[in-house]
Amino acid sequence: MKTKIALIAAMALVATSAVAADSGFYAGAGIGYGKINVDNDKIDNQFNNFFDLEGAPFEIAKSDVAQGATPYSLTVGYKWMPYFATELSYIDIGNADYTGKVYDNEFDEYVGKVKGQWNAKGWPVSVLGIWPIDDSWSVFGRLGVFIGDVKLNAKAVYDGGELICGEDACAKGHESQSSTEFIGGVGTDFNFMDTWTARLEWQAMPSLGNDDVGDGNWNNFQFSILYNF
Repeated sequence: MKTKIALIAAMALVATSAVAADSGFYAGAGIGYGKINVDNDKIDNQFNNFFDLEGAPFEIAKSDVAQGATPYSLTVGYKWMPYFATELSYIDIGNADYTGKVYDNEFDEYVGKVKGQWNAKGWPVSVLGIWPIDDSWSVFGRLGVFIGDVKLNAKAVYDGGELICGEDACAKGHESQSSTEFIGGVGTDFNFMDTWTARLEWQAMPSLGNDDVGDGNWNNFQFSILYNF
């Protein structure tokens, strides 16, 4: 009986040590390549509504959004067990550059452009479900909520100067809205040098923004380095 008790105690100690080795705090930083699919029709509508309110004979006739961006993030997390972790991050998803051609209905001609930047920054809170493959490799799935701000900054310009400009002020504006959105992802971790982890991950938000600033979706492939305390 004493031998059985000793054996059970030894097995429990080994199991506890293994879990402890695969748990604890970690922190890191990442950079990626993201694609911001902004609905430029809704941004067009914002500017056209502004022209109507001002009584200006202008409208956005054509527009385009450059969707590529370089997001970066900072992360702190805690691995509760080999199969589960929670994370808090700060992420800047980068800029989507908007360009709209301004048409003058009164003179029947193009008179300039509206240029803008669409940006979102915030704090994703996530849980990670982890599948350890071996001592070095694991894969995981992410499920969380992004809490942040979506901003649109813009100004009207000629091709070579300001479109609507007085002596001291030009046509500039910005709009900002808070946003709470679903964020998800999948990725893989590679543990090296005992305390360091390299991570490659795909992240996505299927909806981001609203009618006031323009909305769309976001996809990101990110590489991160994490330090395990």
